[in-house]
Amino acid sequence: MIQKWMKKISFPIVPAVLLLIGFILAATAIYIFASLSEELIEKEPFTFDPVIIHAVRSFSSPGLDRVMLFFTEIGSTLALGILVVAGMLWLGFKRQNLWGMVFFLLTVGGGGILNLLLKNAFQRKRPNADPLVEALGFSFPSGHAMGSMVYYGFLGYLVVRSKRKPLRKAFWTLLFAVAIIGIGISRIYLGVHYPSDIIAGYSAGMVWLLLCIAALEAVYFYKRPR
Repeated sequence: MIQKWMKKISFPIVPAVLLLIGFILAATAIYIFASLSEELIEKEPFTFDPVIIHAVRSFSSPGLDRVMLFFTEIGSTLALGILVVAGMLWLGFKRQNLWGMVFFLLTVGGGGILNLLLKNAFQRKRPNADPLVEALGFSFPSGHAMGSMVYYGFLGYLVVRSKRKPLRKAFWTLLFAVAIIGIGISRIYLGVHYPSDIIAGYSAGMVWLLLCIAALEAVYFYKRPR
């Protein structure tokens, strides 16, 4: 009796819980981005920026330089562009997931456009901290942080939604999380972004990612067999 009752309520409960989690994450990300934006507009100093920069760069070494350069490269516009094309081909031909392919492009491409609009809206100059690489354009929010959040975050969503075994899902999700965090840290380590830029990039990327995922889930819901 109890098992039959659980089966009946399991379908509506799971989407409701996921929707609630998504709403909480989006609301938190919006709050963080809005708070950082307000302080930036009012020219309030971010006291945590120099502290984090000093802590991250205190571990500087030739070996770590190479690691950070690797992370920053896998979050670059060129790398993400190539990976997006590869991902779309995989979704289109291997998985035959047309809507997934369309929303993959929309998520990453739209995120890139949104990042440019935000950068030009705030026009924050990059830090003068002996950067180890050359970086052009404005600093806030970080394009690498935002791009990695939407790209690797969308891949994580696809993995979680797939029929892979739980351990494989956990492995790939952890790998994507490491990539996102590593890319953000690399931009601070290399001296081309403030930590507040990274946090803002993650926050804006999270909101955009969740909006795109919600839209795709709505498409899947209305396209399902009835």
